[in-house]
Amino acid sequence: MPTLKALFSFAYLALAALSLAAALLALPGGGSLPWIGVLVIALAPLVQYIWPYDSVHVTHHKVRLPKVSLCVMLGVAWVLLTADKGATALWLTFANLGGFLLHTYWVRD
Repeated sequence: MPTLKALFSFAYLALAALSLAAALLALPGGGSLPWIGVLVIALAPLVQYIWPYDSVHVTHHKVRLPKVSLCVMLGVAWVLLTADKGATALWLTFANLGGFLLHTYWVRD
């Protein structure tokens, strides 16, 4: 099972990096409002992985990584408010949200 968790962690970080690159490439083009949310969703966990800014060892809270979770949820809300139906930004948002939840509550357990 640790091998599966390590594999998922690598896949999630690769997805976040791919989403970050897609958002950075799509921002200069037209219709860039949803991509701002994808940028926030992908950037918050990557920054936490590279330079930890949120406490991991909080045991009395039910929410792990509250600052990162706040950034991710605000990015999801932004994309849901601004994206068109079936847009690529929307699919990347759902993939990153699912990956973030699994990575935070299953892999880091």
